Amino acid sequence: MKILIAYASNNNTTQMCAKLLGEKLPGADIVNLKRTTPVVNDYDTVIIGSCIRFNDVHKTVKNFVADNLDKLMKVNTAIFLCCGFPEKINQYLLHNIPKKLLNKSVSIQCFGGRLKVKPYKLVDQLIIKTVRKNFKVNKRELTSIDNESISKMAEDILKLK
Repeated sequence: MKILIAYASNNNTTQMCAKLLGEKLPGADIVNLKRTTPVVNDYDTVIIGSCIRFNDVHKTVKNFVADNLDKLMKVNTAIFLCCGFPEKINQYLLHNIPKKLLNKSVSIQCFGGRLKVKPYKLVDQLIIKTVRKNFKVNKRELTSIDNESISKMAEDILKLK
C-alpha cells in the first residue's frame, strides 16, 4: 500500500506530527504542500494534515482538497488537525472539510498542538500571549502533542493493508 502524508502549517507543529506519524507508517511519503503538489492518483491512501489558525485550516490544504476532491473520493483518506483547542475539532472539521470527504475518511484525529509565541509576527505574538493568559485564567493546561492520537491513526491506516 502506497501512503501519502500531505500537510501544511504555519509553524513546525504539523510538520513534526506528520513526521511522527510517518515513523509509524514505514515507506509513507511525507509532503509539505507549501513546497510540492503530489499526484493523488499515485497513492492508495492519502492522509491530510493541517494546522488550525483562527478556525481555518491552512489555505494550501484547503486548495489541495478542493483541487483533488474527486481523486480523494477514490482512495482511502484520513485527516488530522493540529490545534490549541482540541475540544473544537468537530467545529473545525465541519467548517473546513467537505462533508463527503469527512464521511468516507478511515480516521480523523486531533493531534493537539503547541502554542508558541515565536517566530510569529508582532500581531500574532500579541494574540497568542492573550490566549496563553486565558489558559491560565481558566486553569487549563497548555496544549501539547497527543501521541496517542498519532498512534491511533497509524493503527487505523495499517488495518487497511
